[in-house]
Order: sequence, then C-alpha cells, then structure tokens
Amino acid sequence: MSEKLNERMAALQEQLRQGKISRRDFVRYAMILGITVGAAEALAACAPKPAPTATAVPPTAVPPTAVPPTAVPPTAIPPTAVPEPTAAPAAPPAEQIVMEKDWQLMIDYDKCSGCRSCELECARRHYGVINPALANITIYKVYPGIDVAMFCRNCWTRPCIDACPTDPKAITISEISGACKVDVKACIKCFKCEEACIQKHLRFHPTEQYPLMCDLCDLNPACVAACPDKALSVEPPSVAPDTWAQPLEEVIEQRKEKLGLLKYMKEA
Repeated sequence: MSEKLNERMAALQEQLRQGKISRRDFVRYAMILGITVGAAEALAACAPKPAPTATAVPPTAVPPTAVPPTAVPPTAIPPTAVPEPTAAPAAPPAEQIVMEKDWQLMIDYDKCSGCRSCELECARRHYGVINPALANITIYKVYPGIDVAMFCRNCWTRPCIDACPTDPKAITISEISGACKVDVKACIKCFKCEEACIQKHLRFHPTEQYPLMCDLCDLNPACVAACPDKALSVEPPSVAPDTWAQPLEEVIEQRKEKLGLLKYMKEA
C-alpha cells in the first residue's frame, strides 16, 4: 500500500480501537480506499486493542506505631529570591498557502477516478474522523466511468446568504478565503439556503442539520492535497463561479455527451 493509504488505514484502525466507528464502518471505509473485503477484515482483526485496565488492590491496613516526638531546634532560613517570570517565545505562524480571495475549487473530470479520497480527507480535516457523511464534497458514482463531484461553488451572487433569515446571518463570507462559512450556532435549520441554491444541491450535517459548505479550508484545501489523480485544484475563476453551479442532473448529461454515451443509451 502507498504511504498515504497506509496513513489512512492507520487512522481508521485507531478510530476502530477508540470505538468511534464500528467494525462494519471500518470495512466499508477501507473498501472505499480500494482495500478488498478480505484484507479489510484482516486489518480490522489486527487493529491494536486497548491495554487491559489493572485491577485496583485495596491496601492492607497497617496499625500505626507510636513514635515519640523529637525536639528539633528552629533554624533560621534566609528568604530565596524568586526570579521574574520570563515571557514564552511567540509561536511561529502556521504555514499557509497564500492566495487571493475568490479563488475557486475546480475539478477535471477527465482525471477524476472517483476514489473518494477527497471526501475522507475533508471530513478528517474538519471533524477529525474519516466519515464521508461529514464531508463538504460528495462524489456520485452515476455509471461506470462517470463520477460527479458536488460541492458549494461559492457563487458570487450568494443566493444562500440572501435567503438566510437569521440576524446576524448564519452564512457569511470568510475574510480569509472569500468562501462561504457557516455559524452553526446561528443556524436555525430552516433549509432556506437549500431552496435558494443554484445547484439545487446542499448537504446537511447528519445530526445537527446545518449546511455543509466548502470553506476552501482557509486556502489550504485538504481535498486538493489528498487527490491522487490531481483532478482537484484551486484556481482563479475564468468565468463567474455561478456558471459552474449546475444541478447534478445537468452535469451527468454533460458527462454522458462528452464521453459519447448518449447514443448508446438511446439505442439501448
């Protein structure tokens, strides 16, 4: 297995050990990464087990022995000077890719293999777990050879922000990346943003029900770094990103037409 795959499998094993995911989820996620069912079962079986907890042994009561007090003459101790506290050195700034605002996440479907590594890394970056249901990007495997990625295109018109009824808004624009960001405490789960979405596609947190929107990871996108096929990139848009914000059905039809599949599907 490659180094990245080894890291992802080690992370899955650690989550299995800690009880964050079930054995069934472990096997399913391992298969998403390209591991066979048999190998996934073997890896689950060899996941490190938590160390056994030692059983506390009650101490044996020992009767106290009377010891006569010894007279100790007092000794004068000179005061010790306490040095002034020294300020801790400032932490070095975090490494960050410097980009201008309004850069957009783009995908080259001719390179995308549908491996879904972007989903796994997105969830791990934002929530610390490998769970595609928490990712801000979703890969739909429509037909063999047709994989479609859906994610917030951060449209310039921002219809989702206009539709948000809260004051202050639950959806705002990041001052770092220019992408949408969600205030989960302000969100009232009204789903008005989904109704206004140009793509007609917004996914929501499986339990908290706030929208999962691509925030470009503050201009250091995890999905771009994780993509083994270099299908994802962050680029300045050549056109308004609203142009790329298309419903899933339209994107599927475009992929069929480009791959020359429409003719064969009509004949069938």
